[in-house]
Amino acid sequence: MKNDNSSWTMLLTGLVAAVLVVLVLYILTNSAYSSASRGGIGYITISATGTATAKPTMGTMYLTVRGDGKTGAAATANLSTVLGIVNSTLYGYVNGNLSMIQTTYYNLYNQTVNYPPGVAEPIYPYTGYSYNGFVAEEDLSVTVPNIQNVSGAIGALSQINGVEITGASASLSDAQITTLRSRAFSEAISNATSQAEALTGNATLSEQNITVNTYGFYPIAYSTGVAAGAAITPNTTANPEFYAGTDSVTGSVTVVFTYVR
Repeated sequence: MKNDNSSWTMLLTGLVAAVLVVLVLYILTNSAYSSASRGGIGYITISATGTATAKPTMGTMYLTVRGDGKTGAAATANLSTVLGIVNSTLYGYVNGNLSMIQTTYYNLYNQTVNYPPGVAEPIYPYTGYSYNGFVAEEDLSVTVPNIQNVSGAIGALSQINGVEITGASASLSDAQITTLRSRAFSEAISNATSQAEALTGNATLSEQNITVNTYGFYPIAYSTGVAAGAAITPNTTANPEFYAGTDSVTGSVTVVFTYVR
């Protein structure tokens, strides 16, 4: 019996040792595979920008319309008359859509001038705005759908008394902005990819995360010009020339790439 017990003990010990060896080998094998999987993937983060440009197709004009009167009511009524003329003048230039003419500011004030003794007050109506009475002012923003019509619109408005054209600029349409923004971000991602390929030795890249950092719109203002020596006759149409140039949209992104080492 003594020999039998020893045999069973040795057999059991051998079996336990074999199981332990198999278990250790299993753990070591799986740990090496996981480590290789983690160590074989690299991450790189790149920030880049892209720009897209186009010639604007729309124009924006800025006007100040005035009405004078001895009373606030009279000044307001005169302003309304001038605004009616402005709307009818611009109707064709905004393609019949008067919602493209928007009020940005309104003001009604009493302008009093104290004349020295012996100096007679000018007889109403007078030119300019130095007098004893009220002034009603309304600032307008006018969107012109076709940029080619801005010049003609300015010429037509120049014939209306009480209208001051304070500025004009080129503007991109909503469709243009959407297209340019898409192109700018595509270029930014392409630039980021090129940088990542250069830094990783042209490894196979996968985009894991894209963050849009900034989006900028950079308008280039109109410039006006008149032919040298051109005679300007008062109260007649004078259409200035515009040189629109191009506008640009810039997008900036940060891209996280993974690649196989």
